[in-house]
Amino acid sequence: MLKLLEEKLRKERETAELSSLDHDFLVRIQEHMTDLESRSDIISAEKLRLMQQVLEELIDLRAEKIFYGQRKNMLQTESALAECASTFKKFKKDVLESLLQKEGTAQKVMVLQDIPQFYGPDLKVLGPYRRGEKVLLDETIATLLKEKGLIEQVI
Repeated sequence: MLKLLEEKLRKERETAELSSLDHDFLVRIQEHMTDLESRSDIISAEKLRLMQQVLEELIDLRAEKIFYGQRKNMLQTESALAECASTFKKFKKDVLESLLQKEGTAQKVMVLQDIPQFYGPDLKVLGPYRRGEKVLLDETIATLLKEKGLIEQVI
């Protein structure tokens, strides 16, 4: 199993895309590592240490690729990471936009209902926003959304 894990790591290093893994790959690795843990010999302990090292590097490589937008061959267990990456990118975009806006024109608001993606007056794409999310919006947009009962101003 260590050889298989090392082979997967080698393939992951060689390509910019996510390499293909069987859907039960991580489960099988976990089962094998549990088996090694149950043994009390030095060889099993060393194999376990090496597997943990290789697995950590493999996961780090895959996480980096997912963070930068690779989705093909992604495991179901990795989808949460993809969602976090998307949320972070949206946060980064919102922070940059709010810093670039003129002082006094932005309002911090809380979203009361999910709001789908829409175009602002400057034809920039805004949203989507989720219920409970706090965002900075231009005063004009905030006023319109507040009138529709979709947001409330945060003090």
